[in-house]
Order: sequence, then structure tokens, then C-alpha cells
Amino acid sequence: IIALAIVSSISIVVFLIWELTEKNPIVNLHIFRHRNFTVGTLAYTFAYAAFFGGGLLVPLWLQTQLHYTAFWAGLATAPLGIFPILLAPLIGKYSHRFDLRALASFALMIFGGIFFARSQFNLDVDFAHVAVLQLIQGIGIAMFFMPLLTILLSDLAGDEIAAGSGLATFMRTLGGSFAVSITTYMWNNRAVVHHAQLAESFAPTSPATRFSIESLGQGNVQLAMSKLDAMINQQAYQIAFNEIFLGLAFVLLSMILSIWAARPPFFTSTASAAPVEH
Repeated sequence: IIALAIVSSISIVVFLIWELTEKNPIVNLHIFRHRNFTVGTLAYTFAYAAFFGGGLLVPLWLQTQLHYTAFWAGLATAPLGIFPILLAPLIGKYSHRFDLRALASFALMIFGGIFFARSQFNLDVDFAHVAVLQLIQGIGIAMFFMPLLTILLSDLAGDEIAAGSGLATFMRTLGGSFAVSITTYMWNNRAVVHHAQLAESFAPTSPATRFSIESLGQGNVQLAMSKLDAMINQQAYQIAFNEIFLGLAFVLLSMILSIWAARPPFFTSTASAAPVEH
């Protein structure tokens, strides 16, 4: 792993030098000289990474900790797509009447609020609570992609639109890929830490511990210890889940500052003609 990390680091440096000095680069990094593209891509990448990481963690948590089947986990998360389908045409038609920074900021506030609400979850949360939060989050999705893409492409020259769109999409995809790895790693790692912290309170000589073992195992110590460990493990993963969503909520809200660093106008002939993708 260390050897691969060294090779990767050297390769990135060579790539940057090559692309920055090439007359006709495959990846045109010079477009980062544009203010709106730079701050827009920054917000696009990190906000999507946080959104994607959280979106991955919810069904994983439902199936591994709340013991949902894949079918019911899918039903709980499916409402996420309702509002984007309904609102996307309206956002595209009327977005020119609003400051796109305000629309994107509102979307990030919805994301941040939903993620903060998830950071308060416990093991007794019901299906409806999970599904309703997914439904509300869909409003943010409808107001996030189109305004932010328009912002980041707004100050590019006509011949830079294709390169800018491709580079922004690449950065978004890269951010999502990193988020998947980091989120699952942090969830498992923090769960291990919290498991150790929770287990410390169960001293073998404690009357409360002995009572728990007797009540859980009904005379079978091995069975009782197994059940107790499973309960501690489940609580540890829940605490880790809450911590991650609290952290992701702050990441999402902090990207609002980046969005407001962009400068209008955002609707130009080149930007409005640029392709918008999801």
C-alpha cells in the first residue's frame, strides 16, 4: 500500500506538470482560473461527496443494524426521487427569476437539516420517520444540481464549456468515490472505538453486570455474553452513525460559503446553452 501511495503521488505530480504545460491538454486545468468555476466545482464536489456518502450509509444502516430486508430498505429510501421528478421541470423553467446562489444554498440547508436530523436517530426509529426525511431531502436534490452547474459554467468561454462540464463531472464522481470509502471506513472504525468505550462499563465484578448476564442468559453465561456483546455492538454502530451524519451536515452547510463566493451574472448565452446533467 505504501509503495502504491508513493507511485500514485508521483503520478499525480507528473500529470499536473504535463497538463499545465501542454498546449492542447486532454484535461484543461487552466479553466480553474475562472472564479465561478473554481468555487462552484469546490462546492459541487464536496457537497455531492457528503450527499453520496450519507445516501450510501442509510440503506446499509437499515439492513445491518435495524435488520431491514433489501426490499424494505429500498422502500424506505425510495421517496428520495419523488420531488426531483416533480420539481425539475419547474426549476429549469423559473430558475432565471432567482439568484442561483440562493437556490443552491437552500438546497444545502435542506441537506444539512436532514443530515442533522439523522444524527439524532436511535435504534427505535420507525419506517415512516426514515421515509419522510428521504422525501424532504428530494426537494434539496431538485434545487441543487441545475443551479450549481449553471454557476460553475457561467464564466467559462464558449470553447471551454465542454472541458469544464467534463472536469466538473469528473471531480464530482471522484468526490463520491472517496466518500464511499471514507464513510464506510469511518463508520466501522468509530463503531470499534465506541464498542470498547461501552464495554468498559461492564466490569465482571459489578452487580449490574452480573444481573444482566443472569437475566439475558437465564443461567447460560456464554449465551448471555453473546447477547450482551451484540447489544453493545449495535449501540456502538448507532453512535458512530450519528457522529458521521453530524459531521456530514457541517460539511454540507460549510459549502454555502463557497457558493456565495461566486459572482453573477450566471445566465449567459454560453452557460445557458451548456448541457445540464445529473
